[in-house]
Amino acid sequence: MTGEPVATFVNGLRRLQTKPEVRDGLVVYWVEPVEGQHAGELVETAVEVAELVSWPMAPPHWIHLPAEVALPATNSQQSTRSGWLRHSRQVRGWGGDIDPEGAWVAHVRGVLGAAR
Repeated sequence: MTGEPVATFVNGLRRLQTKPEVRDGLVVYWVEPVEGQHAGELVETAVEVAELVSWPMAPPHWIHLPAEVALPATNSQQSTRSGWLRHSRQVRGWGGDIDPEGAWVAHVRGVLGAAR
């Protein structure tokens, strides 16, 4: 891991039992969406370590997902992880939550609720 913001993010995800691991410049973790096509499934997702430099003041912009998890109306690019894409996702109204990692996981669950 590199730096306190990354450690804070990873420790928060551990507390939420998302099984985070730092691999190849990514924090990879598992999220279970509560609605949509993937509801009830564990979906592997990730964020770039480099995007966590301002955590928790600013959330990551990109959500990395396996290519088979398709998001409608997305700006996507190749992820640094083979077979994955990274999706541009703005988080409006970020900040002030007493549990920023919980807020992040809720955001990702919402994004995955729209996934095909």
